[in-house]
Amino acid sequence: MLPDIEIDSRYMVVDQGTSDGTQIKYYYGNKWYKVDRYGDEGQVEELASKILEISGLPDDQYVKYEQILINGKPGSVSDNFLQEGETFITLYRLYSNIRGGDLATVTSRMDYDEAIDYVLEFIREATTLDLREYLANIFTLDALILNEDRHFNNLGLIYDGEIFRPAPIFDNGKSLFIGNKNFDQSRSMKDNKKEAFSKGFSGSFSLNLSYLKKYASLRIDYDKLAKYLDSKDLGTDNVYSRLSKLIRVI
Repeated sequence: MLPDIEIDSRYMVVDQGTSDGTQIKYYYGNKWYKVDRYGDEGQVEELASKILEISGLPDDQYVKYEQILINGKPGSVSDNFLQEGETFITLYRLYSNIRGGDLATVTSRMDYDEAIDYVLEFIREATTLDLREYLANIFTLDALILNEDRHFNNLGLIYDGEIFRPAPIFDNGKSLFIGNKNFDQSRSMKDNKKEAFSKGFSGSFSLNLSYLKKYASLRIDYDKLAKYLDSKDLGTDNVYSRLSKLIRVI
């Protein structure tokens, strides 16, 4: 039985910065509460953070989510990853502030590898950061769970007034075909996988990962992940069964 948290509407935040429309969020008690838009996003968020946990990624490099009910509706909760005096700035906003353009539009005219290099060089010039490991770890996760919403507003940095650092990995809910109208559970997972497309650089999850894979510190622990999935109810079609099937066609 999931905990049901009641939150007053005065704590509501309407997030219109997504590529996929409006999502209702609440900020209360230094925590973020997200209501599912399609259904099961909260479960995917919890699963994605569990993958990173059992694979040994340091706690400060990803956001931990818990599936809950929010005013009776399914969703997820996570801690605010910002400390006092810190600001989160997306790659989209950073580029817009400095160069006055749309990063997605600019990179869409480039080959995927050229686009990745362009963004990496821009970040180096703007902040001195090298984001190769950051992007490589994200691409490693996304290639597994097929996150179809990893746009430039879901990639970002934290600024404390003096220095920048990469933000933790967050917002993984639109993965494992959640919200994908082309998914058909009667088809093979191999065929369904062809209907999932990444954002940001290439539409191919494998291409995004292949270019930066050598910089990844994240190594998915498939043995531990398999044991975790075995402990769950692998129904006819849920996020656990989808991931279990995806692992077999990697």
